[in-house]
Amino acid sequence: MIQTDDQMLLAEQCIGNLRRVLLKARKVHSRQDYARMAEPILLELQQREQEILEYLSTAPEQPVAS
Repeated sequence: MIQTDDQMLLAEQCIGNLRRVLLKARKVHSRQDYARMAEPILLELQQREQEILEYLSTAPEQPVAS
């Protein structure tokens, strides 16, 4: 569960890393091998993206003064 802006930014970096891994894997693995190895990574991507959306959907308890 993401609780801070820093954690959200880290989750975004992780998503980028996972996407790069998948892009590279698509080029070197057969369809069947890629499908097997990509499935858990895709689930991880979905989970992290959902956590980011949930974090961004809630306003902070204390608004930041401008």
